[in-house]
Amino acid sequence: MPKSPVFYDPRGRRWRHVRRTYLALGVIITALTAVFISSVLSNPLLPRFNLRPLQHLPRSSDIKPQPPAPLPNAREAKAKKAQAELQKAYEKVKRVPGRHAELLPVAPPPATTPLPAPASFNAKQLAIGFYIDWDESSYSSLERNLDHLDWVLPQWVRLVNAKPDERPIADELNDGQALKALNLIRSKRPQTSILPMVQNLNDEKWEADVLAREVGDENSRQRLINALSEFVEQNKFAGVCVDFEEATKDTQPNLLRFMQELYAAFKSRGWIVAQAVPFDGEGWNYRDFAAASDYLMLMAYDQHYANKDFGSVAAQNWFEDLLSRRMNELDPAKTIIILGNYGYNWTKGSEAKEVSFQQALIDARDSEAQIEFDSETRNPHYDYDEEDQKHHIVWFLDGVTAFNQMRAASGYHPAGFALWRLGSEDPSIWSVFGTDQSNPSPDALRRMVYGYEVDFEGTGELLQVQSSPHDGERGVNVDSKTGFIASEIYDNQKIPSSYVIERTGDHPGMIALTFDDGPDPSYTPALLDILKQENVPATFFVIGKHGQAEPDLLRRIINEGHEIGNHTFTHPNLGEIPAILTDYELNATQRLIESITGRSTVLFRPPYFGDAEADTPEEVEPAIRAQKLNYVMVGLRIDPGDWKPGVTADEIVQRTIDRAMDKNPETRGQVVLLHDSGGEREATVEALPRLIHELRARGFKFVLVSDLGGWTRDQVMPALPSSQNFYTRTDTIAFLLLSTGGWLLQWAFIVGIVLGLGRLIVIGALAFAQWARSRRRERGHVGEHYEPFLSVIVPAYNEDRVIESTIRSLLTSDYPSFEIIVVDDGSADRTSEVVRECFGEEPLVRLFTEPNAGKAAALNFGLRYAKGEVIVALDADTQFPADTIRALARRFVDPQIGAVAGNAKVGNRINIVTRWQALEYITSQNMDRRAFASLNCITVVPGSVGAWRRELIDQCGGFSTDTLAEDQDLTLQIRKLGYKIGYEESAIGWTEAPDRLGMLARQRFRWAYGTLQCLWKHGDVLLRPRYGALGFVAMPNVWIFQILFPLISPIMDLMLVYTLLSSLFYRWQQPSVYSFTNLQQVLFYYALFLAVDWCAAGFAFALERKEQWRLLWWLFLQRFCYRQVMYYVMVKSVSTAIRGAVVGWGKLERKATVEAQP
Repeated sequence: MPKSPVFYDPRGRRWRHVRRTYLALGVIITALTAVFISSVLSNPLLPRFNLRPLQHLPRSSDIKPQPPAPLPNAREAKAKKAQAELQKAYEKVKRVPGRHAELLPVAPPPATTPLPAPASFNAKQLAIGFYIDWDESSYSSLERNLDHLDWVLPQWVRLVNAKPDERPIADELNDGQALKALNLIRSKRPQTSILPMVQNLNDEKWEADVLAREVGDENSRQRLINALSEFVEQNKFAGVCVDFEEATKDTQPNLLRFMQELYAAFKSRGWIVAQAVPFDGEGWNYRDFAAASDYLMLMAYDQHYANKDFGSVAAQNWFEDLLSRRMNELDPAKTIIILGNYGYNWTKGSEAKEVSFQQALIDARDSEAQIEFDSETRNPHYDYDEEDQKHHIVWFLDGVTAFNQMRAASGYHPAGFALWRLGSEDPSIWSVFGTDQSNPSPDALRRMVYGYEVDFEGTGELLQVQSSPHDGERGVNVDSKTGFIASEIYDNQKIPSSYVIERTGDHPGMIALTFDDGPDPSYTPALLDILKQENVPATFFVIGKHGQAEPDLLRRIINEGHEIGNHTFTHPNLGEIPAILTDYELNATQRLIESITGRSTVLFRPPYFGDAEADTPEEVEPAIRAQKLNYVMVGLRIDPGDWKPGVTADEIVQRTIDRAMDKNPETRGQVVLLHDSGGEREATVEALPRLIHELRARGFKFVLVSDLGGWTRDQVMPALPSSQNFYTRTDTIAFLLLSTGGWLLQWAFIVGIVLGLGRLIVIGALAFAQWARSRRRERGHVGEHYEPFLSVIVPAYNEDRVIESTIRSLLTSDYPSFEIIVVDDGSADRTSEVVRECFGEEPLVRLFTEPNAGKAAALNFGLRYAKGEVIVALDADTQFPADTIRALARRFVDPQIGAVAGNAKVGNRINIVTRWQALEYITSQNMDRRAFASLNCITVVPGSVGAWRRELIDQCGGFSTDTLAEDQDLTLQIRKLGYKIGYEESAIGWTEAPDRLGMLARQRFRWAYGTLQCLWKHGDVLLRPRYGALGFVAMPNVWIFQILFPLISPIMDLMLVYTLLSSLFYRWQQPSVYSFTNLQQVLFYYALFLAVDWCAAGFAFALERKEQWRLLWWLFLQRFCYRQVMYYVMVKSVSTAIRGAVVGWGKLERKATVEAQP
């Protein structure tokens, strides 16, 4: 009685049980996912803390859970004294283009030369903006107003004191802020031209000596020109703007020669050369310099400046008079007017401070000073007295002054106007500057837009947004005869306001240690050990994904008395992502903390938060989102820079002490920023105990962040109510599954790469050993005269298109003693008729027919009539060269040989699908047989070309019918009997491969399912010493690399796709700090595997004779596509095995496209 097929389950019980299990798991996972997603999408109900300078603990009413409340408008918020910290950016640079000692300190008499009649401005004129990196407001202005600009001139290049063999310039493009601006321009408005400024400004000083040396001789000038050319070419800039200032009279001739040579070099390459020159510079030959550039840019500001007497920054009459002089000798079409838009705050006995337009208005509002518009100079100004009795005088420029200047210059028709600088300007200027309108109406200047800076009140590092921005108004009076603005009126009650943020938590003598970006298994435990030993509390601002990976560390932080704050889930720059994603980042991290610790947290610190205050309105937006969720934003004032590469423990300690000991309450810090993850943190671990000892020795007390606010730890991290237990447990399970899934995905990728690489190396070494043995066998002529009688059995089912060519190829054999038995397995076509018609008279060919019963049954039928002691089983679509039968037969001279596998090759290489299979046969199937032949553990003698010892077939009961892989089944049975399975590379069989992916999938399903059946049937072989390498090498190899790997191989591709998508998302999330590190690592391992695979494939081709090396070019695409096909095939095979259904042979359509090669 025939055996039932392996896996056959006639009643379908197995599938019913599995299906019920799948259904139950599906319901559970769906419910879990729904609850988890809803918890992340819903905002947690946190207690609200009202920040104010506290002399006592807050009342209970301060911390009751309350829904989010809207922010008050600034009109409703009382504005207090603006803090000097806002001016820190402006103090960094004391000199700007055009600030020269030779400029007149007082206004000249009114112009004697009449101006040309005003013409339309902004019509086809260039609109240019100067950008600087050291002020965040400059980036905010660039981002907000980029659409108005034709050119951007960033302050990115400077001359350096270099040796003759060194680069004479330094650029800022390695700086994150510069790259952030560059990416913004090229992504948002790529048509905007970028002309970096080239300056001789270093450490806030114009270096005349460096300039003199670099332009002093021809070699130096050429070296500088080459460096600039390389810089422009490398970064694809439109050109450069040269701003060399304070050149001496002796230097000016050489500077002119440099400009002439630079202009000639750049002109030949289509690059622009612009030069910024003083409005009234002594000794400047304007005509010659104009001829040596595409555009001469006149810096029309700094009539009075920081280290001179106070006065108008650019009086209208001063501007008109100097403009008239310049335009008498310059070509307007090559002249650009640079307009200033900023101010100065003078105090007696000290150098004036540069102030932005917004800061000038804030100072006026807070000091209750009245801004006046000077009718003679047409510049606004005011004065006030500070509490320390210092008298301040402020003059500044705004949108009104810019309008008047552009109108005065319009009659000359200059090439364009430039703005010094982005970030300091009156935001309302953009209604008249860089617009598409001709002669924009001055009425547009009545509305004053809020600026780019943030207004702070109070002291401390706990922050709360008190009011949101609003625009303001001013009066504008236009002279109806001239069109100029005759006056403007400022009302302090109508001044525009940006965000107002209140700072609190200032407690001199207290220090709060905070650690960002953890937890990290390498550093967090060490830091916790130190804190425990020193009995010091700390606050850890954790990243959600890190906490998910290290839940035990989160529990330890809580158990040892520390606090946890929210630092988002993936550490994005919140100012650069949509607001809704900010909510998700916070909510996901909050739910994670709740699920692991049983507590929530109200403490929050945004990623990339550089100090205790945001610099721009864009940076405030995340704080507003968090505040609406009732979070308390925790800033910092002490940043020792432990995150910077190369920082030492000594530097961390000293920087912390210096800021903690600062006597100025505006700059003194109490919150220390350290990191326990995000890079190498050995220096932080080394510095911590010393830092604690040094600060204690100076009388500081270490506290939690909550102590600075006057709260308890339990108030800022309240325990969850019992009503949330269900959701918390659900979140715990969800995070555990996500963490485990991510861990498994990562390790599957790594293990897959390692095993794959290891297998390629081992297989290659074993294949080479087999190849060397075969060469020795050939040289020894082993079995050359051994010629046993041999029977070739050809089972055929509907093979009328190929049967003739198959038999004719057999008849060409040079082997003397064999017979051909054709078994027609119930064909419905003319298979039998073709054999009779073509070979009816051929004595070597015998034809038998039987009802259709499958290939194994047809082979067994043929065995009954076969006379040979060696049996060759041959598929009806395969053709043999003349020497194949001899090559197979001679191997049986060794009595230990039970079967011999031949060298199957694809004979119909007619399209990409068949070429892929040809590549696979060479690099995978035959390579494996070579390798396993060295260990006597070949698992399958292919049905297309193989030979068997007849007596062993009989001993095994013939070809089995309970699997679809009868050739593999018989191979394993013979090997279990103790016989060898050989490989003969010269026994070639040209087979017809499927030429469509659908047909390929059907064939591979039959192979895969048959292999699975054989592995199950012969499971007693696995890891059994009795069977040697078959049990310990070959069978595990099949299980791992033919069954398991196809099931998980898409993980490699998914990992790559996931990494690419996450990198793109991360790049979109935070372009200014984007790093390719993670992507590079995955790509490296992926590329390493592909490279080794390529080398192994090349080695396989080197072992084959007369193969087509050009097939190797298909390797990468073939590997990728095959993984997807084999994944489908293996999933279907496993599913079919579970179902227990009967699977038929699955006949493939023959195309008769095999071309056997001699």
